[in-house]
Amino acid sequence: MPHKVLVCDTVDVASLGLPPDFEVDYFPKITPEELLERVQNYDAVVVRSRTKVTAEVIARATKLKLIARPGTGLDNVDLRAANSRGIEVVNSPEALVEAVAEHVLGLMLAMARNIPAADSSTRSGEWQKDRFVGVELRGRTLGIAGLGRIGRRVGELAKAFGMPVLGYDVVEISKDVLASIGCTMVDLDTLFASSDFVTLHVPLSPETTHLVDSRRLASMRRSAYLVNASRGEVIDETALIAALRDGTIAGAGLDVFETEPPSREMLAAPNLIATPHIAGQTKDAQKMAITITGKKIAGFFEPK
Repeated sequence: MPHKVLVCDTVDVASLGLPPDFEVDYFPKITPEELLERVQNYDAVVVRSRTKVTAEVIARATKLKLIARPGTGLDNVDLRAANSRGIEVVNSPEALVEAVAEHVLGLMLAMARNIPAADSSTRSGEWQKDRFVGVELRGRTLGIAGLGRIGRRVGELAKAFGMPVLGYDVVEISKDVLASIGCTMVDLDTLFASSDFVTLHVPLSPETTHLVDSRRLASMRRSAYLVNASRGEVIDETALIAALRDGTIAGAGLDVFETEPPSREMLAAPNLIATPHIAGQTKDAQKMAITITGKKIAGFFEPK
């Protein structure tokens, strides 16, 4: 019998590259109610961020053996419920490393050189060269909170720009990795206090929720910039809005928010560059994420 796969969100099914013995049903706009009705018929489910695989869904999925998520993050899957049923959960975070790292550098450059404001001003008919005097990345210290795949790649790119790099992680990072990006490990408070740019690359957990609070923001240099392309809840947005309004820090570049889309109050904060959770949204990364996921699905169901 063929392995039945339910694809719940917008995915290039052809790029999954599943073998002929897989039967794929594509419902990119499936509702929670429809998912509950259908899920019992499938061996595997593929979701992006839209569809929620809740404990109730998993309880209904009597045949389900695998949940696959192209890309990174598994916030929309009840991992405890899946584990209790022996259901494997896979994703493909390795596919998004380059895209996210480049987006982080893009936000840093945009803040350092006032690019969005300069573009808007010029398009309105102004020519304000003196207003948009920026700073160079070279020689300015980058603090990377979280040295996983993406954090390390950001460090490599920053090294090419001539930036000294400070790093923090809860796990030990090898000396070879640190040497490859010219990184010095420090505690988190030192990282915030000593960096000209701070970029966040930590998973969301009870320990990292509001990791960046009013105390840590107050410890930063007034000339410093904050970047977040990890999870919005890592930053206390109320504290960040206040810090931007009173000039505690020079600016922030955010691709993720506590609530998405972000509140009007957040978007009204001065010296903020906001993008709509697109750090991983390149054609290259999206195709790779789906292809890698397809290989993991096929591999999972290969006879052992």
